Amino acid sequence: MAAKANNSRQDVTSWDGKLSSSDLHSRLKTRKVLGVGETDDGDVHRSKLSQILGHSDQLYVRLPWGLRVWQFILALSFTVVSLWALILPSHIFDVTFESDEGKYVTLPVRLYGTALLALSLFHWHTVSSSDRDIIRVALLSSAIYFFLQTLVTFISLTSVEDGLKANVTWLLGFRMTSSLMSAFYYHAVGRKTVAVRPKVSGVPEPTPE
Repeated sequence: MAAKANNSRQDVTSWDGKLSSSDLHSRLKTRKVLGVGETDDGDVHRSKLSQILGHSDQLYVRLPWGLRVWQFILALSFTVVSLWALILPSHIFDVTFESDEGKYVTLPVRLYGTALLALSLFHWHTVSSSDRDIIRVALLSSAIYFFLQTLVTFISLTSVEDGLKANVTWLLGFRMTSSLMSAFYYHAVGRKTVAVRPKVSGVPEPTPE
């Protein structure tokens, strides 16, 4: 009799577990079809609590590999160049363009350094940020910055009789590489496949579109 009672309790427990799992799955499918409680990215809230509190990107976003290192490199490079331009404006001009005319452009170079310093502060903030939108804005700004710098410098120096010098060539290569890297991470962070959602018992994981 005791064995039969234990077996019946196990059957009831397993049956209740199946019912609760299927009920949860059915509720999610129903809410998906009706569009009730659906999030901005097409997901469905799995409980009343998550519907009230909402989703947090800090909990569900897995950032691409190497992104933090690249963010640190961007912030450091902007900081170094900005301080160099502010403290030694003529020196950075002469070294970059291999000329002796840096003393005539001291004020424009220092203004350039102040703009870079403000941009570097923004990038230092994004190094520790988990907000996907802020990270993408920072990456987009750096990609556009390096691309436009490369384009303007190349167009300006192609008309020079001496042609492109060694330092300018290395500088153009660095800027173009930085632009491509920032554009790559901008695209990678924006992909939906980086979203990591909590697992729920009895509910299959959503497949990326």
